[in-house]
Amino acid sequence: MPKTNGAGQATTITPEQMNTLLMAAPTPELRFAWQVMRFTGSRLTETLRLSWGAIHSDRIVFIKSTTKTKTTREPRIGDRLAAEVERYRGRWIKRHGREPRPRDLVFPGRFGVGEPLTRQACDLALRQACQAAGLPSGMSLHSFRRSLATTMVQSGTSLMTVSRFTGHASLEQLRRYVDVSPNDEMSALEAIGG
Repeated sequence: MPKTNGAGQATTITPEQMNTLLMAAPTPELRFAWQVMRFTGSRLTETLRLSWGAIHSDRIVFIKSTTKTKTTREPRIGDRLAAEVERYRGRWIKRHGREPRPRDLVFPGRFGVGEPLTRQACDLALRQACQAAGLPSGMSLHSFRRSLATTMVQSGTSLMTVSRFTGHASLEQLRRYVDVSPNDEMSALEAIGG
């Protein structure tokens, strides 16, 4: 069930739909934030609280004080996200007129590098981008996280590996989190002659 008025779960989207959404991102900051969420399974709050010191050549470190489960998580950075990091870093330097310091926020708000973008601004931008891109209803900032988990599981990735990205405390929680595709439902019906 897609998310409606705060109820249900966030809609999952395909990698192709994700690419369409990223093309509709209104700012480089939001595009990069969405990329981080897409490729690490991070929650918005964790993403917005990232400092430059948390981004390494092969991993992004979400420290326990910023995660819902209060555990540090270190998902790997793939080649595509690594390229996005470098592209965005150049934009960040151009905007702020200097190299980022380790404690500087990656996604600063309008009052400087010590204050993050707001959840409200990110949510509004996502809704506008989804509408402009013609994406399905029920999308929320949590769709990035659910889409990562669902896509990984559908491609044969083990739940244990997916949990390294999402940080779910238990595999049972993660199982409930992964979306079942319409094709999987149809295959199940065909298996029982339905």
